[in-house]
Amino acid sequence: MSESRIRYEPEKFKELILYLCKRGVDEGLTIGSTKLNKLLFFADFRAFTKLGSPITGARYQKLEWGPAPRALLPVRRELLEEGSVSFRDLEDWNQVLDPLREPDMSAFSAEERFIVDEVFEELRSLNATSASDYSHTRSPGWNAADEFEDIPYDTARIGMDRPPEHVFTFFRELHSSSAA
Repeated sequence: MSESRIRYEPEKFKELILYLCKRGVDEGLTIGSTKLNKLLFFADFRAFTKLGSPITGARYQKLEWGPAPRALLPVRRELLEEGSVSFRDLEDWNQVLDPLREPDMSAFSAEERFIVDEVFEELRSLNATSASDYSHTRSPGWNAADEFEDIPYDTARIGMDRPPEHVFTFFRELHSSSAA
């Protein structure tokens, strides 16, 4: 799917926020804003690579502490106004949404739910700082973007691992033959 064909689905975005926060509460975990940003980011970007399209289509920007969805603050305000969540501040300037209703996951495919749960398990033990550090080492798009710039979904297809040595050898040989 081309980047220009990605459609933002605000209701899915809202319900995904509720789902992640509710799962955190149910499992005795604190899901602050920083960690929530990373969960949303990795769920959408992983779905893009595995399914060909993101779950919510939200736009993510590069911030100092890692990727963050541009829609989070307005959607959080909407959730508060409709009485779907309450809001509390933590000591570390992080903020937590406590769900006051069950998320509606009916618009999510089984594959999307699997990816969301997979990402949740992957980041389960990370606090805000660790989740931020993790995003810096696992997101080529975050590393390539300038601060406040959108992170293209296509960057999810780029790996962070160093290529095998034969790849470097090939390009060195290619470069030396073209320089001759």
